[in-house]
Amino acid sequence: MTETDTWNPARYLTYADERGRPFDELLARVAATRPDRVVDLGCGPGNLTARLAARWPEADIEGVDSSGEMLQAARCVAGVRLTRADVRSWRSDRPVDVLVSNATFQWIPGHLDLLAGLV
Repeated sequence: MTETDTWNPARYLTYADERGRPFDELLARVAATRPDRVVDLGCGPGNLTARLAARWPEADIEGVDSSGEMLQAARCVAGVRLTRADVRSWRSDRPVDVLVSNATFQWIPGHLDLLAGLV
């Protein structure tokens, strides 16, 4: 996917439950109790990012996505700051305590190399 590709948030949410269950299972294993900063790379329409905001209401929660359509849908999520950026070039301006991504990296060729840079 590139920044010129478009995503349909309503279509994406058709399988929200199926996509959300593994996210919840993995998130339950995150030991962070009071992170200052949580970032969701490839936040899509924000439905999973909302779960991060609910779990850590005191944290600065940022959702990052390259799709304007997805970010527009995510604007209804309270307590989340949204950033339009390509995750391949996005870099945080300060330390991140919890960095999550549900399904973004499967779309990115060479994503294993990218992950090392994000750590």
